[in-house]
Amino acid sequence: MKVHVEARGSAKIVSLSGSMTGGDERSWVDPVTKLIDESGAFVVLEMSEVNYISSAGLGDLVRLTALANTQGARLLLVNVSPFVKDVLATTRLDKFFEMHQTVDAALATAG
Repeated sequence: MKVHVEARGSAKIVSLSGSMTGGDERSWVDPVTKLIDESGAFVVLEMSEVNYISSAGLGDLVRLTALANTQGARLLLVNVSPFVKDVLATTRLDKFFEMHQTVDAALATAG
């Protein structure tokens, strides 16, 4: 998994590419965890280049979202690839995550 972090104002945009299979926590989960550890953090995961997600990868996303919720932070999924979108719909997790079509649409929800 490749990770690129960019700041846009107070928001952090995390662009991910590759497979989200779990066990790769050092490459993307740890950096995202550090970003959402700040109270009131606003983190956007740009996922257009995530071509595969396993159940362990889903677990990582759920854990990070739950952590963000308990920290008073927001974690949003943006531009989710078709495969990942199908997996989220099949598992009904598309209702659990805050998702947007574009980074700009996600940033527009920042309060």
